[in-house]
Amino acid sequence: MIVPPDSSAAPRHRLLLLIALAGGIVLLALPVVLSDGRKLLAIVAQIRAPLLVLPVAFMIASYVAMSRSYQGIADAAQCRLPFRDWIRITFVSNTVNYLVTSAGLSGFAVRMYLLGQQGVPSGRAVLISLVQTFLTNFTLFFFILIGFATLVLGHRLPPAALAAAGGAVVVFTALLAWCIVLIYHRQLRRRTLFLLADAGHRILRRVVPRWTPRRVRLWRFQHNLNEGLEFLFARKDRIVAPAAWIFLDWFFMMGILWAAFHAVNCPVSPGLIVIGFAVGIALSLVPLVPGGLGIMDVSMTGVFVSFGVPLEHATLAVLIFRVAYYVLPLLTSLFLFHGLMRQATRSMASPTPAI
Repeated sequence: MIVPPDSSAAPRHRLLLLIALAGGIVLLALPVVLSDGRKLLAIVAQIRAPLLVLPVAFMIASYVAMSRSYQGIADAAQCRLPFRDWIRITFVSNTVNYLVTSAGLSGFAVRMYLLGQQGVPSGRAVLISLVQTFLTNFTLFFFILIGFATLVLGHRLPPAALAAAGGAVVVFTALLAWCIVLIYHRQLRRRTLFLLADAGHRILRRVVPRWTPRRVRLWRFQHNLNEGLEFLFARKDRIVAPAAWIFLDWFFMMGILWAAFHAVNCPVSPGLIVIGFAVGIALSLVPLVPGGLGIMDVSMTGVFVSFGVPLEHATLAVLIFRVAYYVLPLLTSLFLFHGLMRQATRSMASPTPAI
């Protein structure tokens, strides 16, 4: 039975998106409004323009490393595509996330579509993306752990901040240790993934029942994820290089923020860069506004200010990060890969068949 689409759903969705965008813009402007205008202008006048090349260079290096990680995993899965195709797919699938509020799932869907256009079977496309996503998140946990450990060991923190950072070290150490246990214990891994999928369905059904996917979809997703992990662990020697590229990808992304602070003449310790970056990126995945507009910027700025960075310097550095990490790749996709971008947006607009 085909259910006719709700004619009021699209206008309501657009209205909610406009409200979210307006809220994001207000949040984006909030640090500027709270800053001392004279100090802000003085810092802008003192920005070392040649150093602004560094955030752009780090952004390009990040996308190259990300593309190489996808290519390495695809080669291990015997799906060989030229590097130039991976650059295009990586730019477009990631920048779609800056236009659609979906917690990163839109980029995943677009990547599936673009790989299908290249003749990659859907099962292999899902496997490649899931393996890359697992390695990416595992590496992010590692960087967060290093960042918090650096703050605990290398900074004199107030008691409350020290307790929070110490607790974070314990939590992320436990998460990484648990991931390593799951690598070597197949039955425990399957059971854990099943329980996570079932718990996720129960929570979504209580919180957002209208948008909760059918239970079979989540079961299929956890099955695909387990297959991806089996593939990963069976080819450890072939995954070393992609894992190294993912490490470099995160390193270059945080390098954008590091270079931004140097450009505004306010160097920040690497540990604090990791913490501010991790908090901002995590919150940018909340499916409220595209690219976490405003949410990421305020959270990053708040983290840096809470550790003693002047508000004006933090505001400008985060703004430079926003332009280098979000705006420039989006413009690159729109102008250099406009044909592929059109295909991607059409694939997002087309209805998805129910499972």
